[in-house]
Amino acid sequence: MDREAARAAPAPALHGAGTTPAIVFVTRKYPPAVGGMEVLARLVGDALERVGPTTRITLGHSQRHLLWFLPWAALRTALSLARGGVGRIVCGDPVVLVALLPVLWIRRPKVAVVVHGLDLVYPNPLYRSVVRRALRRADTVLAISAATRVEAARLGVPEHRLFTVRPAVEQPPLPSEPRGDRRAALCRRLGIDPDHDVVVTLGRLIPRKGARWFVEHVAPLLRERTHYVVAGSGPDLEPVLEAVIARGLGGRVHVLGAVDEPLREALLGAADVFVMPNVPIPGDMEGFGLVAVEAALWGTPVVAARLEGIEDAVAEGETGLLCPPGDAAAFAAAIGSLLALRPEERQALGERYAAEAARRYGVDRLAEVVARALA
Repeated sequence: MDREAARAAPAPALHGAGTTPAIVFVTRKYPPAVGGMEVLARLVGDALERVGPTTRITLGHSQRHLLWFLPWAALRTALSLARGGVGRIVCGDPVVLVALLPVLWIRRPKVAVVVHGLDLVYPNPLYRSVVRRALRRADTVLAISAATRVEAARLGVPEHRLFTVRPAVEQPPLPSEPRGDRRAALCRRLGIDPDHDVVVTLGRLIPRKGARWFVEHVAPLLRERTHYVVAGSGPDLEPVLEAVIARGLGGRVHVLGAVDEPLREALLGAADVFVMPNVPIPGDMEGFGLVAVEAALWGTPVVAARLEGIEDAVAEGETGLLCPPGDAAAFAAAIGSLLALRPEERQALGERYAAEAARRYGVDRLAEVVARALA
């Protein structure tokens, strides 16, 4: 079944007890560890429950634990296969697939693997060679975006084994306060004049996320009353801070570092504009862009780079606005057009984007697509 046929086919019926071979889902990224891959893994596990009885073998901690987790996961998988009744192994990423290869000869189950982006383009030649060989063992490769699917095809995955499975995002809790009140509270917390604009970027600070580029090239083009708030930690934190100083933007750019969940929700749900200014980095890529969907679901207008998997996470004019990556003038114009709207107009636009994001990226939709891909 090709990808389009999978989309058109009716979703398989929910499994009945004792009638469907079991699934073993193995992932090294899983809550309570924090991140987009972790959230996606949990939702994929939930979707697999729609297909058949599922055992989850997960690592919900730092990746420093991989040295013991991968052998342990392989042993547990081997025992499950030896007992019988397992029809499919689903791997959370190619690294897990590589670790399980030595035990997959037991009863030879069908194998699926989720691919995200960086796991396919990481430039180390030895890594790429090992992953390319491992992917040959997979009967089904679930790519989280069209861009990721292209990279999998470049590694030699046959078209008939490839399926695009866009991640889902859970609907955020319904706020008890009006958006204006939440915005005022956020401004007070950040020390920003409530009459000024609040533009937010949230995520891991690494070069491809583009926060430093935005500070250097876009923030100076925005009107004086616009404040840019950067939340997150990572290796680009110091370079971002240095760019703020070099550009003399200390009063308009607020670098918060890592934030707790209440502040994270406040930033997503009360900012005037959410921006995802990714830039192309050789040997790296954005597989999807879950945080852009989260912001849209909160009703915050999104401006993002038209780059890689972000094109699957932001539907132009329907859940947000897309700009050419690295085009500072385009970003400044798009943000400016949103900030020029009256608050009630911007809120209405955000609500329209939220409704469409909920339709496109709902949990039920993910479950249906996973079920079709594994049928």
